[in-house]
Amino acid sequence: MTTILNATDREATLKRFETLQSSTQRLWGTMSAEEMLWHLRSQLELALGITRQTTFVKSTLAFPPVRWLLLYIIPWPKGSRTAPEMNVKKLHPGVKDVLTEKQLLFARLNETLAANELNAHPLFGKMNMTLWGRLIWKHFDHHLRQFGL
Repeated sequence: MTTILNATDREATLKRFETLQSSTQRLWGTMSAEEMLWHLRSQLELALGITRQTTFVKSTLAFPPVRWLLLYIIPWPKGSRTAPEMNVKKLHPGVKDVLTEKQLLFARLNETLAANELNAHPLFGKMNMTLWGRLIWKHFDHHLRQFGL
């Protein structure tokens, strides 16, 4: 299965970001390209503990068989709700230009890959690095497809 932890998968995923520009049109949703990059970075900052997590939803999503299905089998629907800490439209952070946001995202990704352990996810709960690697790849892929990449 594809994962951000695999160097070949990671390189292929990061290559897809190369053509993303401020003018790239989304196929669904409301985020701009810059906001999408900020949103992806915010996930990594939650995982690393840079951003304090305030949301912990007890749901079936943290139940291992359900979590596995969502990470490995079931495609994510367009327009899914996001954790408040990652919601660019509600937080109104100081989003930078596309190039800067890409650089910030890739720097956080490198920090994430170097980490021995990551924090619990607001919806999926405590996860090992293997599950985090799959989740990060699937999240990146979801939003790259959002922009036709």
